[in-house]
Amino acid sequence: MRPALSVVPRPPEAPTIAELAERLRRDGVAVARGLLKPAQVRAVLQGLDSLLCAVRPGWARLPDDELEAGLHERLLALAQASRPTLAQVYDASRKLGAFWALAGSSELLDTAAALLDSKAVGLAFRGAGIRLDLPNEDRWRSDWHQEYHSQLSSQRALVAWIGLVPVTQLMGPVQIAKGSHRDGILPVRALDPLNRQKDYTQTFVIPDAEARAHRFEVLQLETQPGDVVFMDFATLHASGFNRSPSHTRITAQLRYFDMLADDAIAQRWQGGFQEGGDFTRLHPDKVLP
Repeated sequence: MRPALSVVPRPPEAPTIAELAERLRRDGVAVARGLLKPAQVRAVLQGLDSLLCAVRPGWARLPDDELEAGLHERLLALAQASRPTLAQVYDASRKLGAFWALAGSSELLDTAAALLDSKAVGLAFRGAGIRLDLPNEDRWRSDWHQEYHSQLSSQRALVAWIGLVPVTQLMGPVQIAKGSHRDGILPVRALDPLNRQKDYTQTFVIPDAEARAHRFEVLQLETQPGDVVFMDFATLHASGFNRSPSHTRITAQLRYFDMLADDAIAQRWQGGFQEGGDFTRLHPDKVLP
């Protein structure tokens, strides 16, 4: 029988950078509660609302006190009216200036540099984006995976997973196999290593990934806007299942790496398939038939 997920309660105090670094080293995951300012998150949501208004001329910008609830309503309404248009908004959201201001904020850059012990932290910009996971729409969720196969850049790297709205248990928080990073980069079946089919869910497959993940304690992390979940590039994790009747899981994912790491330099800082980086060429010994 599959073990139950561990729901991690919100701690009373935020850990220090040293404590975060120790947790990341030990567990492959560390949560920085309240790292981002409300205004930083709100600016991204306001930008998303602007895009929705641009494709639905009858909509006016939402006031701040209605922003979160209004976005949930608007995303579902647009999905019902025109799923292709929502897909265009999804793709455009990663181009928002407010999103890149968040990605390049001192809060994230300084924390990532400290966690990686890096004097030159880099951002895998082609691997950065915003996800809009609609209720009960499982087609595009990410199954158990490691970041490195698709993102490359360096093995001294981490992903910052950020809930831009409160992510409750019902909305399917990210699932994380605590301590799984200690197994290192796992062998994969490379179904579409350069993502030529434009379906990132079908690029790499780790055999028996779910069974492997459940050898560890599996965390399911509820978050508030401003919380940041940092994960090692080798940590197994998966999207949750959004079973909310009305709320879209609006999240951001950012990847940071040590630009002075030996492998980063050897690869000349090339990222994953978004930049033409080919895992099968770099790691032929990790490719299964």
